[in-house]
Amino acid sequence: MDPNNPTYYSNRAAARMMLKQTEQALTDCKQALALDPNLLKALMRAGKCNFLLGNLSEAQHMYAMALNIDPTNAQLLTDHKQLELVKYYIEQANVYRQNQQYKLAINSIDRAASSFELSPVKLKIMKAESFLALNEVPNACTVEEMRKNIAEVEAIVNEVLRSDRRNSDALALRAYVLYVDGDYTKASAHCAEALRCDPDHSTARLLRKKVRLVEQQKNSGNEAVKKCDYATAYNIYTSALEIDPDNLLANSKLYSNRALALMKLNRLQEAILDLDKAIEGDPSFVRALRRRADCCMKTEKYEEAVRDLKSASELERDNTQIKSDLRKAEQELKRSKRKDYYKILGVSKDASESDIKKAYKKLALQHHPDKNCGDEEAEIKFKEVGEAYTVLSDPTKKHRYDSGLDIDGSGGMDFDFDIGGDPSMLFQMFMNDQMGRGGFSSSRGFPPQFGAQFGGRRSYSGQNPRTSQYF
Repeated sequence: MDPNNPTYYSNRAAARMMLKQTEQALTDCKQALALDPNLLKALMRAGKCNFLLGNLSEAQHMYAMALNIDPTNAQLLTDHKQLELVKYYIEQANVYRQNQQYKLAINSIDRAASSFELSPVKLKIMKAESFLALNEVPNACTVEEMRKNIAEVEAIVNEVLRSDRRNSDALALRAYVLYVDGDYTKASAHCAEALRCDPDHSTARLLRKKVRLVEQQKNSGNEAVKKCDYATAYNIYTSALEIDPDNLLANSKLYSNRALALMKLNRLQEAILDLDKAIEGDPSFVRALRRRADCCMKTEKYEEAVRDLKSASELERDNTQIKSDLRKAEQELKRSKRKDYYKILGVSKDASESDIKKAYKKLALQHHPDKNCGDEEAEIKFKEVGEAYTVLSDPTKKHRYDSGLDIDGSGGMDFDFDIGGDPSMLFQMFMNDQMGRGGFSSSRGFPPQFGAQFGGRRSYSGQNPRTSQYF
């Protein structure tokens, strides 16, 4: 009815401000001021709208013009003081950021944001950027804190993009979050979208270049693995890690991939070091946990393997393969805590019955008390050799031992040597059996000092060899 009346535009701006339609309210204020540059309420409302939108320089300009008209206006003075306080906190935050004091910067940004009912987008972006910059300061954060910072960035970015899907800063930040998670394809796409919205966005351009290079190297490494060219794969993954060497979070999957190549090259200790870094960067990385458990099993670090598989099982409760691997690791751990009878006899786990007998004969003769009078260490070894032979020469006991089960089925893990409490009795039985088969005789390998004794009846009772009688 009266489109040239500035008061109406100013009044509608007030209504829109109450409805939280700040950008539309600012448009009405501009229209009012185009009709009347000295309309006090339009200047005050334009200043407030710019303030709420984070346009602090423009807000300062509007308030200055309004103060020239009415320097004693109480509401105007209050709004201007609030603006000055926010500007102070933001300037303080910028100083902290220049000095790499990002925790203090974030605190100042939060103080500035407390003056707003809804924090302006610019402050949100500034806070998200500070969280990312904090992660890049050496030794400023633990890996767990880095992960929390990334989560903060992701939450901020999601909030911004819900209201403005074309915000180039938020798109670039989300691209970085995706890059850290190892999703290079989506990270590159978000960089491209940020550049479509703002062709001069240098952060998005540099990040896209880095993401593409890492993705290219990773894919080349994966292809080399598929071709079983593990040495080449190792070199390619190493090159990929050198692109962004200090970014432990982003490199987690690359370390895991390089560890796989090392495992295939049987460089297990190096693989474990890479997997340590992969898991440090991402403690919930199940594949890396399983690979490290595999390396630990192969290097007989059974406790570490059990720990990793338990962690993996907690993360993937329905994964039956992990549960099966965990049971095997627990069995090996139990076995490792018992005596290794194969090592005692010096034979491999696939040794034949004949190999076991030969090994026993050789070691029993070597450590026999008759040959080592007064040597307590030899006496202990003689007993251990007999204990090992008793288990490994009995198919049932050997099977239970190899399976990690109780040897006697009683529930105890350790086998208690018991041949009437007499390891020499076992040796006598063994020798009698061999001579009965024509397998051994004193002229075929027995030391001369044993010739009269191996067929006798005196026995070793486990007492001091100096006073005991044998066979």
